[in-house]
Amino acid sequence: MQLTDEVHWRYVYDRDGTLRSYSMGTKKIGKWAIEKDELCLYLKEPDDSCFEVSLSGKRIEMKPSGLELTPADRS
Repeated sequence: MQLTDEVHWRYVYDRDGTLRSYSMGTKKIGKWAIEKDELCLYLKEPDDSCFEVSLSGKRIEMKPSGLELTPADRS
């Protein structure tokens, strides 16, 4: 399976848990896993994290885990 914007980046998710990232001509190899119903991406970067994934038609949304809006954020 893969996710891409068809221009700038592409993530390829292999069945064995390998994650291949291609972004602006740079290739990185890491791992992906499902942990506590979230998709976790590990590319040895400071922003490695887990995401809540939702699907609406053909649209996929990945929201970083623990990212909740407080009333102050909504104003």
